[in-house]
Amino acid sequence: MNTEAFERLWRTHNNDLSQTAQAYLLEDMMTTLKQRRDGQNRFFLLMSAILGTITFVAGYDMIKNDSLDFTREWAVLLVLAAPWVALLLMRRRFNRHLKTFPHTEGTLPDSLRAMADENRAARTQALILLTIMTIFPAVTGLALWQLMLVGKMELAHVQQGALLFGGALSVSALWQVIRYVRVLKPEGARLNALLQDYQN
Repeated sequence: MNTEAFERLWRTHNNDLSQTAQAYLLEDMMTTLKQRRDGQNRFFLLMSAILGTITFVAGYDMIKNDSLDFTREWAVLLVLAAPWVALLLMRRRFNRHLKTFPHTEGTLPDSLRAMADENRAARTQALILLTIMTIFPAVTGLALWQLMLVGKMELAHVQQGALLFGGALSVSALWQVIRYVRVLKPEGARLNALLQDYQN
């Protein structure tokens, strides 16, 4: 609890507990929503920078050294494209949330609606990531297999790569499932219940 904020609101509302509690809740929700939006923007910026660097380096090598036979190693392009597809879909859902609720300030029911929609957006993004993580092992496996067939990788390297990617994706997928089930879904239910109670 932010005691300084509560004390400030307590004095602002002439020591009225009901008004102070409502103002404190509203300010806390607006702060939380702003922090989450800032976090999402930082996430998209960081992931765009990482994927952009990887794509640029890989593309530069393919073009300069003619290192990719597109007729026999096309799955590598799918490996590069899959994260971009996920990122763009997540960004699209986040933009839809921002368009529907452009401001973090508002009344208590407005803030509840904005928080509930932000939660729905976060759940959609988690499902997008899980879907890509489900598809990605097959795409990566195909790319590694093609590289082995053209003589760029040996079977032992393919097995090591599959184990490495599989382990990383399994941990990431497990984290997303836990986050969705234990954090996002219960939070969404609580927000919807609060909004329904307030409206009634």
